[in-house]
Amino acid sequence: MVQTLRDVGKMTVDDMMCMHCGACVGTCPENAIFLNEVFITINEDCNQCGLCMRVCPVGAMDYPAGHKLSQLG
Repeated sequence: MVQTLRDVGKMTVDDMMCMHCGACVGTCPENAIFLNEVFITINEDCNQCGLCMRVCPVGAMDYPAGHKLSQLG
């Protein structure tokens, strides 16, 4: 079974859903999210606060598996 980033405890972005609007980038208090031409990247500074997930207009952000708020998304 192949593990995803979500499975290993990292905030994830669904690249197929992401509209590259940048809402998550501007909301991140840790400046951990970067908007590239092709995809969003999240670095190790991410504290999994979930602000990016709340502002994403298409729901492309997801908490890591096992995160205390992962069932709310």
